Amino acid sequence: MIATTVYVRPDGPYIVTGDFSLEARGAPRDNASVVLCRCGHSSNKPYCDGTHRRVGFVDPSVASTGGEPKFPSGADRLTITPTPNGPLKCVGPVAVSSADGQIREMHDIRLCRCGGSATKPFCDGTHRKNGFVA
Repeated sequence: MIATTVYVRPDGPYIVTGDFSLEARGAPRDNASVVLCRCGHSSNKPYCDGTHRRVGFVDPSVASTGGEPKFPSGADRLTITPTPNGPLKCVGPVAVSSADGQIREMHDIRLCRCGGSATKPFCDGTHRKNGFVA
């Protein structure tokens, strides 16, 4: 059983619940629940500050077919690391739940946080083209 779930909210953030570690702002933190930006416009990245509503971020949050890892790390607990000017690097087991009720159990994925990926919620490298800064 996977101990961490990422809920991809329609037109909104990621809600992460469970047993995971978030490595943000220089100090690792263990969390039971956190809300992370996926529109790319929060002034408090990697956390959501509600800006997605003001900027009109639109994404139905239906998981694409991307994000399948090629070489799972073997980690037994999820660690989330916001990469500089890039995606959320998720190492370890995770369940990704989309608005249509689909839950995919995955391992070692990268989640878009620039808001521009064509394979949302997964990263497709668009952050390198759209000038995402975080």
